[in-house]
Amino acid sequence: MKKTVYFVVSILMTVICGCHSGAEGDGKVAEGVELRGDTVRVAEGSVVAGRLETEVVRLEECSLDITTTGEVTAIPTQYAEVSSPMAGRVVKSFVHLGQTVGVGSALYEVSSSDYSEVVKNYMQSKSELEQAKRKLARVKDLRDNNVASAKELEEAQMEYDIAQEEFNHAAAVGREYHLDLGKAVVGQPLVVRSPVRGKVLKCDIVTGEYLKEDEESKVIVADLDKVWVKVNISEKQAPMVENIERVEVRLVAMQDSVVEGKITYVGGMLDPETRTLQTVVECRNEGHKMLPNMYATVTLKAKSQKSIVLRKEAVLQDTKGRYVLTKEGEGVYVKRYVEVESLGEKQVVVNSGLEEGEEIVTKGAFYLVRG
Repeated sequence: MKKTVYFVVSILMTVICGCHSGAEGDGKVAEGVELRGDTVRVAEGSVVAGRLETEVVRLEECSLDITTTGEVTAIPTQYAEVSSPMAGRVVKSFVHLGQTVGVGSALYEVSSSDYSEVVKNYMQSKSELEQAKRKLARVKDLRDNNVASAKELEEAQMEYDIAQEEFNHAAAVGREYHLDLGKAVVGQPLVVRSPVRGKVLKCDIVTGEYLKEDEESKVIVADLDKVWVKVNISEKQAPMVENIERVEVRLVAMQDSVVEGKITYVGGMLDPETRTLQTVVECRNEGHKMLPNMYATVTLKAKSQKSIVLRKEAVLQDTKGRYVLTKEGEGVYVKRYVEVESLGEKQVVVNSGLEEGEEIVTKGAFYLVRG
């Protein structure tokens, strides 16, 4: 009975000690390798000791590039989706696909009763304003010569003020619909004009078609001499954007062709869902090969700077983060947590946690980690 109790107690003590040791991560890692906290001791002459390689870290010139995807878009100020501001029937078209038009070029004509009413009100209010203006000038002249009364002058001024308000309202309606009422003629169709210079990318105008007020745009005009490529930079890479000095754009459709670009805008806030920062790259579009909605691979090349560069196998990771093993003495290595960025497929750049001149394990570090 005593032997049985002693055996059970021994097993419990072994389990408790084992659990305690595992929780703290201390103990024997391999033959000749012992772990205590963040410190690893390797016995001289052990098999593991012969498999370790160390190196004193130095600063070296490197460039941290950002590679991401982007989408080609027209520059908003040089792009217009043109629709009729008022309902009506198309009576004439002036353009076709691929045609180059200038600012103010006529695109198509629409016969619209609403437009005729706006023009009529504008002309009428303009005429009434001119009449009220002439009457006010005449009454003022008569008042100056003591022929007209103060009441007559007051009434003339009131008529002028009312006429001015009516005219301002009619002109405001024209501006709201982007109409040039100064050149409008009663009875003539509404001429829909291009607000930008560029090429006609879409032309769905059909003569005789009736257009509703909420009709989608029938004509798209864009100047594609320059285009934007919109890219999204990850939250982690966002601080690196300010060091970018050159941008290379490769269209998915033409990977062998490189287009130089420049950053023209960096977003002021992160997208809360994607956690990315929108960045706009502007490119000269020779031959108009870059078309809106095309996808591209974008490489943002940073200025060269001196940094600590390590092979990826020198950096390990645990639940606390990434770390390296620094050599603190013969056979003594200590965990050092670091912040790193990828540099190509085989290297990383150390942003913090390690100083030039320190010696670290560069090969065989995984032998010192508890499996």
